[in-house]
Amino acid sequence: MAAVVLTACGGEERGSGAEAKGKSRAAVSADRATAARDAVWADIRAAVAAGDFEPPRFIAADSLLGPCEVGAVVRAGTKPDPEAVAEVVAELKDRGWRQKRQSSIDDNDAWGLERREWVLNFVAGTVSEKAVSFGPATADRPFKGLVFRGRFLGDGTCSASSTTASRRSG
Repeated sequence: MAAVVLTACGGEERGSGAEAKGKSRAAVSADRATAARDAVWADIRAAVAAGDFEPPRFIAADSLLGPCEVGAVVRAGTKPDPEAVAEVVAELKDRGWRQKRQSSIDDNDAWGLERREWVLNFVAGTVSEKAVSFGPATADRPFKGLVFRGRFLGDGTCSASSTTASRRSG
């Protein structure tokens, strides 16, 4: 996938296959960015399933800070079992995410992971509902579960896809 993202940076020659089929460079870059975002969603789904949690609820693109971000939550009702959370982290690592940091504070554990030009922050435990709202502030009450927030740090070719993340849940 790194080649896909890097290829988007390099541009294409005139008369390339994509343009010959009627696609502009911008459309090809948007397609690649969407494919990369879809891969991050797939990784989150697989990781959550590995921990035997309910499927994640993906946050609609218009609720995020920018089109080059992904967000997902899994409401657990209680602090997630540490062994199940370890399975989530292990699956992400198996899928190529490198752990850059890990911390534990109060009632939650957090990880910072990277893969290619993406960073993924993952929190398991109790945090404020406001912290996981991904949009306008909500009542500041406890949220217990899993929270994922990813951001593309690449060349800026990421653009809003034609389908919103909210349709990709489950």
